[in-house]
Amino acid sequence: MITLTALPRSQVDRVAHLVLTEPQYPFVGEIKELTAEKDPQTDFHVGLRGDTYIGFFKIDHDFSRVIERLPEGTFGFRGLLIGGQYQGLGYGSALLDSLPTYLRKTYPTLPEIWLSVDEANTRAIGCYEKSGWVVDGPGRIGRSGPEQIMRLDLAVA
Repeated sequence: MITLTALPRSQVDRVAHLVLTEPQYPFVGEIKELTAEKDPQTDFHVGLRGDTYIGFFKIDHDFSRVIERLPEGTFGFRGLLIGGQYQGLGYGSALLDSLPTYLRKTYPTLPEIWLSVDEANTRAIGCYEKSGWVVDGPGRIGRSGPEQIMRLDLAVA
């Protein structure tokens, strides 16, 4: 249903059509903001349904820059955006369900991956938990308030 693949920075125009819906504004930036990041330690990836780009996310090679209690070189899952025009169709869940296999293939030595999610974003937390992520304690104050830190063990996911 969903294919995950890397997105070269030279092709970010392919996701320019992804829009935010009102409920997303507190939790994620607009696609222009997400794709403007120049950090070479951050990789861009997309979710596709056929030839249609329906989602975007980043993999950060040193998430300890965001969550200081994590060891240096810990990988992080950031900036997940399922375009508002594609929400409510199961694509977010499908992307998260495909993620462990994709990460094991793309980053074969990666034992786990981490994320931070706004505590008020209960819908996202529920989706992450359903896909095997576990809460690993409180994190930091993020874009719109306190965040939870979650971890996905890629050896068992």
